[in-house]
Amino acid sequence: MRLLPGRFMVIEQAMGVPKGRLAAQAWLSGFIEEMKASGFVAEALKRHGIEGAAVAPRLSAR
Repeated sequence: MRLLPGRFMVIEQAMGVPKGRLAAQAWLSGFIEEMKASGFVAEALKRHGIEGAAVAPRLSAR
């Protein structure tokens, strides 16, 4: 990874798992997609007054 100076957007949350933990990666990906599909993420953005943000599209399987 390489960090560049400045920023073009701010994302104040993130989730991840250690490299090589495939079962954990699959579970976390499923959880995130479930939260997006259920409307939880969109409702949270609205509830906190975050305007102009969109929920990311579903990730395709690799």
